[in-house]
Amino acid sequence: MTEGTVGAARDIHFDLGFLGTPGQADYRLRAGRASYPLKAHTVSTLRAAGFAEGAVAAPTHFAATVANDAKVVRLMRVYGPPDASGFPTLAAIAVATPGDSGHYTAKDVARAVIFLNPSVTMLTPGHAETVLGHVTATDTLIQLEQAITFCGASWCTPEAVLDDHGKPVLRPDGKPFHTYTLNPGVLNSTTQVSIDAKTGIYSDPALEGGRWNLLPGVSCLDLSAPKPRLAVAAGAPTGGYKLDLEDAGPNFGLSLTLNSFKPDFTMDLTVTNSFVRHGSAFVTFLKADGTTKMIVPDNIWTELAKDALQAVVKEWLALTGDPNAQDFLDLLGGPSKNTLKFCGPISAESTFLGIPVSAENRHLTFTPPSDQGPVGEIRLVIGSLGVTSHSEWDPDAAWLGIAMTVLIDLAVPTYSLITGVGEESSTLFENIFESPGFLLSTAYSIFTVARDLFTGSENTGNDISAALISLSESLITKVLTSTEVIAKLAVYFGAEEVEEAIPFVGWAVKVLALEGAVAQLAQTIGEVIGSPRVVEFAFKVTMDARITLVPVTGETFPATATRYTVTAQYTGNTTRSYSGTIADPQTPSIRIDWSDVPVGGQVTFVVALFDQNGWGVGKGLSATVDNLINAKDEHGQGILAVTVAVEQSLYPLSADTRYLHSHLLAYGPNTGGTGYFWEKAGQAPAATRRDLGTGPTGHVLEALNGITLSDDLGILGYSWQASGLGIPPVGGDPSQTELFTLQNIGFKPIAGDGSPFWPQAGYMAAPAGYSKPPLLLYLRTLKVAGEKAAGGYFYLDPSGDSQSGFHLRAVKPVTDPAVPMGDASRRFDLTSGRSWGRFALLPTALAIHTNGYVVGVNPEYNSIQILRLPAADSPDAKAPWAFSAAGPGTGPGRVSAPTLTALRPDQTILVLEAGNQRIQAFSRGGHPVPAFNGIDTPYWTPLVARAPADTNVAYLSISVDVANYAFVLSQIGNGYDADDFWLDIYAPGGQHLAAQQGLNVAALAVDLWRNAYAVTFQAGQGPGGRTEPAISQYIPSTPKSN
Repeated sequence: MTEGTVGAARDIHFDLGFLGTPGQADYRLRAGRASYPLKAHTVSTLRAAGFAEGAVAAPTHFAATVANDAKVVRLMRVYGPPDASGFPTLAAIAVATPGDSGHYTAKDVARAVIFLNPSVTMLTPGHAETVLGHVTATDTLIQLEQAITFCGASWCTPEAVLDDHGKPVLRPDGKPFHTYTLNPGVLNSTTQVSIDAKTGIYSDPALEGGRWNLLPGVSCLDLSAPKPRLAVAAGAPTGGYKLDLEDAGPNFGLSLTLNSFKPDFTMDLTVTNSFVRHGSAFVTFLKADGTTKMIVPDNIWTELAKDALQAVVKEWLALTGDPNAQDFLDLLGGPSKNTLKFCGPISAESTFLGIPVSAENRHLTFTPPSDQGPVGEIRLVIGSLGVTSHSEWDPDAAWLGIAMTVLIDLAVPTYSLITGVGEESSTLFENIFESPGFLLSTAYSIFTVARDLFTGSENTGNDISAALISLSESLITKVLTSTEVIAKLAVYFGAEEVEEAIPFVGWAVKVLALEGAVAQLAQTIGEVIGSPRVVEFAFKVTMDARITLVPVTGETFPATATRYTVTAQYTGNTTRSYSGTIADPQTPSIRIDWSDVPVGGQVTFVVALFDQNGWGVGKGLSATVDNLINAKDEHGQGILAVTVAVEQSLYPLSADTRYLHSHLLAYGPNTGGTGYFWEKAGQAPAATRRDLGTGPTGHVLEALNGITLSDDLGILGYSWQASGLGIPPVGGDPSQTELFTLQNIGFKPIAGDGSPFWPQAGYMAAPAGYSKPPLLLYLRTLKVAGEKAAGGYFYLDPSGDSQSGFHLRAVKPVTDPAVPMGDASRRFDLTSGRSWGRFALLPTALAIHTNGYVVGVNPEYNSIQILRLPAADSPDAKAPWAFSAAGPGTGPGRVSAPTLTALRPDQTILVLEAGNQRIQAFSRGGHPVPAFNGIDTPYWTPLVARAPADTNVAYLSISVDVANYAFVLSQIGNGYDADDFWLDIYAPGGQHLAAQQGLNVAALAVDLWRNAYAVTFQAGQGPGGRTEPAISQYIPSTPKSN
């Protein structure tokens, strides 16, 4: 059989043998808007079509001279005789592209079901063929094909569309609407195929700009780089404060550009959206105190949108039939009424499923009220379909975005496939997207349905599959079958085709909905269904800052210093960094002037000095200060002034760097008593993984987990599994003796404590043990005391599940040597029932940053979980959920077996992927960051291969120092020999710097100044004979002299 001729009519062939008795029925083929009889093949027609007589793959039916448009992708529908209720049966479907063979089988039915998933669909032939190729290449498509074949004619069945009272929904002619219900076995088989196909689709460069977009993330703002300056508004707050965009993103597909603002604070913005979902933009204004919301009366609503948007808003107001839109405002309701106002719709990417469309709705202009005092903060709030965001504006700001996404991004693709619109349809889509009369009124109908679905308690968490399935059913029964909506859609797609498409829209949403379950979200590309419903951008008051570097008392700057980097770590804001050169290190001070830095909260400045080879030769850390104007410059302008003392660093890194064993944590008798003390030991423990054991009795060290540290408090936190711990299980069987436990210990001497047992000033232990490994997570430096420090010390409770979540709970460290070892405060609180957030999937590695984000990964799930820490803890049932980002694949922003994670001081998230053999950089909004500027792959650095491809490599730890050097600990094979262990050091630009074989430890953490603390395989005993691992300190070697 020959391929079809592109652009010419051709015969279409279907193999309907999977239906059972296809030759006994009459069929009708619908291709676009045309109908054709589908006749049974005979020996002569098969021979004429080029099929060998008796061939196994020969088709059973054909339709002659079917139009074949070279620029159109169509969903072919084969209808059979009516069922007992008079509804036409659906025999088969297939996605037809101009250059395919024109011969379709049960496999093509399976491919079409997947193609109807709105996150897979493409409307341009070239892109569609590429997507179908990825679907075909999956190992799981055969299972869906077999499910369809097994069901035969019942792979889908016609059913009447029923309303809430169980009565048929009628057409204008009085006949009932019908839909097609996929057999549960068929529907459930779609999920893994979609996941597997999207792994390839969303990493395929040929589909970039058509099916997916790469919008590089920003994890750190480089204030040393030149940037265009905006004129300061004349009406801005006085005293040195100005207005600036806090975090422009991209965050979950959205980024913002502040083009200009005028003396009256009229702001001109550009919004960029790289995800295939529409949004609704609202704005809210806060007074100078940063908390009190300004009232924006309804009668000036239209004044918030100027220029091109004013017409859109006015037309929307007119649609409601109320000049003040009061009915619609009442529906929005809630605490945001009169404080959260509509700015405009936000379109999706610049192409719609491959077809170019304009993006005029991304340009926003608005002005705050002028009669309620000075403005302290302006927030742009963009809402759309997704999981709960825990924003105070969720769901108020999301309704219109949800409705538009459902209509445009979930329903319109199916209408387009049914109708057969193609590459020349950009004008059609632009007419749809730019018609508020159509969009807003139709979306309003969807909004009234979606509102209740997304506020039900079962749909407010991290799993929106149930909500989407309910939405797909309500979409059919209440929206798409309404006379008004059919009439509006018929203008663009034709009345008959609009009605014919209704059952397939329901399919499409259900297939997508199954990916919204927790387990599936962790494995799929969840741009639409995994992102938060509301994303916020804040315009805050800013100021200028002056940071002065001085040598510590009695020293000078390092003589070899040629450049410096200053990193500002803010509470709740994007990290800023500044790099510069040092003309003469003999200078008494170095002054750095920053413009437009954020105001509010607190800030710590971290300084690193480097020589011409990139070696770190100096270091400094400021006190944590209130981030407010505290001085005036030479012109009398208010500024934030901070002085940082810099000391010379003795341990630069080079290719020759080796980590040398320095001290071992011991427990036992020493001068004046018994306790923990750091013992100087040049020889490292010889134990390896071979020395771990099993068994419910005795004192056996069985498994070792991660280690974390706080430079501020000088404490280490680590966990392990052993028998002989002498503690009960958490909520488990009292006979269970092999448990995981937690411990803290000090690693910095306590001022004024001359006892050799000073490490136990930081001692804490768990009163009970877990059956699964818990994780401790401490900020390396926070420099905040009291209640504000609560957000810096956590442990992950592993006793949850995917429904209730795995909770992040606070740790209250103890560092006072006067507190007795047996005091209750030295016990981790495992029963508080209070949470700082939760993960749907149990992370095996965590990282935390001062900006208030926690990142979790697990190599079993190809996603990243990002938790935005709340202002305070809450009962477990009300704790916020982490968002899922990334998804499976090999391209930028995709992950494979994400095993470890760490955060750079500049806020960049690093994820080590065992599957892709690389370390990839991400922003807190889940976008890939081009952070590695020293190599050819800026989004990731390849891992150095330490073993043949057929040898197992386990990645044990990743840690990052103050200068962004990454330390990766790995194990080859079973870890029974010391030479199975490797420490690799990667430079900030991504280059591999150094390697050390034989560092036989299970986990390590590097402090701010590159000393390493490691959990070893050597077993020991602590208080009361408790089994615990030995902890080692390693220090870097000094560079070799010339």
